[in-house]
Amino acid sequence: MKTEGRQISNQITEGVIWKQLLFFFFPILFGTFFQQLYNTTDAVIVGKFVGKEALAAVGGPASTLINLLIGFFTGLSSGATVILAQYYGAKKQDDVRRTVHTAMALSIAGGAAIMVLGILFSGMALRAMNTPEEILSMSAVYMRVYFLGVIPSLIYNMGSGILRALGPAPRTR
Repeated sequence: MKTEGRQISNQITEGVIWKQLLFFFFPILFGTFFQQLYNTTDAVIVGKFVGKEALAAVGGPASTLINLLIGFFTGLSSGATVILAQYYGAKKQDDVRRTVHTAMALSIAGGAAIMVLGILFSGMALRAMNTPEEILSMSAVYMRVYFLGVIPSLIYNMGSGILRALGPAPRTR
């Protein structure tokens, strides 16, 4: 593609493959590291300042359900990025646009549905997992607060997947 007399290319398809793979690997690694750092910090602060019951509420069944949710949408965003990358590689710009808009709409609509369902059924899900009565109410509160922020989380996951699918920004030579 030419712009103002300059050549623009997608660097992911050129050069040494291991360098290109590392270019994509490190953002994923750092994202995972910071997610784990957040979880660890959350556990330390809750355990130290709120108490062991609160730590059990945050780290027990509530954590399992939240990780299931995060894993599901990470997988969904990965699937969307496969389709997006195929269209991008085939230079089908209309399909790229449509796929990006569909993926983001799915994140918003799916996030809204999950938020409402999560807030309504958190207690029921925790009871189904035999959560001890001592931590049931705290776990339910934690999950409901988490579900309030699920839409931005899903938009972030889908957006970062889209950016990975499209590769690095084109360079002007």
